Amino acid sequence: MKWGINLLLAVFLLTGCNGSPAYTKINKKEAFLATVNIKDTSLTFMDENYHSFAEWDMTEPFTGALLLADKDTILLYGKEMEQVQVYSLSAGKRITSWKTGKGIVNMQLLHGGKSIAAVNQSDHSIHFLDEEGKQQDVVKVGKSPLTVLQGEKGNRLYVINFGDTKCTVINLATKKIDFEFPIHSSSTGTLLREEKDEIWIGGHGDGDHVEEDLYIYSAKTGQLKKKLKAPTMPIKFLESDEGIYVLSHGTSSLYKLNEHYEEVGRKVVGVNPFEMTSFKKDVVVAGYDSDEIYVMDAKTIAVKQTVKVGEGPFQLLLRE
Repeated sequence: MKWGINLLLAVFLLTGCNGSPAYTKINKKEAFLATVNIKDTSLTFMDENYHSFAEWDMTEPFTGALLLADKDTILLYGKEMEQVQVYSLSAGKRITSWKTGKGIVNMQLLHGGKSIAAVNQSDHSIHFLDEEGKQQDVVKVGKSPLTVLQGEKGNRLYVINFGDTKCTVINLATKKIDFEFPIHSSSTGTLLREEKDEIWIGGHGDGDHVEEDLYIYSAKTGQLKKKLKAPTMPIKFLESDEGIYVLSHGTSSLYKLNEHYEEVGRKVVGVNPFEMTSFKKDVVVAGYDSDEIYVMDAKTIAVKQTVKVGEGPFQLLLRE
């Protein structure tokens, strides 16, 4: 009898160690804004009134997340993770994992969510995956690719190579490189405006040089069309009906531009802001070192409210 009890305890302990932990279930119909917090590896979920209603404390060393087209499945990935971890929000648990190997620093949905572009810095490639994580194609690009943007017409994928001085343009139909064009070093922060034949690219700067400009290239040819003086280290862009917003990492400020690229407003926001998005017609900025989100009025860019989240909010996810 004593042996049987010990066996049951052992089975219980093994199940507890190996099974996926349970998290707060997220209703499939519930809209949310979520922060991906990489200092304490957690996810903070907020409702449409910016009230936090769930906190998932994770163990994986993830640096990013992707919500799939079903709006319920979420992928967690990281450069040092051997596998992409797959979770169901409505079930509140991990459901599977994808063996991808280390190196993934970004993932984006393509073709209406039917495929995924996984940016791998270990082999300097874009890995194209299907909805179940199976690899379809691999395309070699420049050094340390970081950002990918799909054109609205769906036939091109723009790859910004952070460790290189070129942008790689991939034909999504053939999975071949259409062309490459030169860009400034340590580039990050992008905005694709196909109707204007523009792709905006910012960056941190390289070495002792701090980036003080943003560059506007032709999306069709890659030719440099315009260079604008910008706030120090412009690393994120956002466009809405109200204007174009530029997030400056160097000045911890949000800048608003009009249709003539003229500055019409600015506001200091957060400590080390890296990410922003549009939610309910607000502009939301994540303060990486202040562990907060800042809800900004899209017209005046005044701070409407701040909300405490997990430690190190690095990415924002939306389900509206």
